[in-house]
Amino acid sequence: MDNYNIYQDYDQILFKNEVARGTRQLNIMGYSPSGESGDTSVRDLKTGLIYVSGSPSWCFQKNLQDARGWERFITNTDEEVFVPWSEPTCEWYMHVAIYRKRPDIGAIVHTHSEWASVFAICRMDVPLDLIGEGLTGVIPCAAYADAGTHDVAENTADALLHSDCCIMGNHGAVCVGRTLDEAFAKVAWMEQAAQKAYYALLTRKMR
Repeated sequence: MDNYNIYQDYDQILFKNEVARGTRQLNIMGYSPSGESGDTSVRDLKTGLIYVSGSPSWCFQKNLQDARGWERFITNTDEEVFVPWSEPTCEWYMHVAIYRKRPDIGAIVHTHSEWASVFAICRMDVPLDLIGEGLTGVIPCAAYADAGTHDVAENTADALLHSDCCIMGNHGAVCVGRTLDEAFAKVAWMEQAAQKAYYALLTRKMR
């Protein structure tokens, strides 16, 4: 085995373990109410390979907290499958579509976090002018489509063309970043923004 292949194998282990860490982080941070929902991915910008969370129904895990690196799914922006025995999260099309339209990012976090889900259920943008940080604009809400379909994948990717965070209509939310830690930091910020906006909208109605 030459040095390139040795590096490639080692690199894949690192990326797989990083996705597994992100999957466990969903549970630790409380972004997966059931302990089974949500998913993460990372992209190797050098090879173009995309490492995505495995499906809880296939993986040897009772919940996200038990995620391990070897169970991760590997694909690319052409939707080629490089680990045929691995079953990915049902939203793997969405991860691929986002990477295809956002070549600048290296990680994606999809959550069913509490406050973002409030706006998702209402199919509403999160108005940033209500959160008291001098911001304008919105966290956009992607148009609704059935989970796991190419339609929801494209809708979500379109919503993220000019934003690093978006709400998924009647579903959940997605944040992107250069790294998994950066994407998770944006999830935390989005949750705070959604909570503040919710209370601001409620208070405004009561005045």
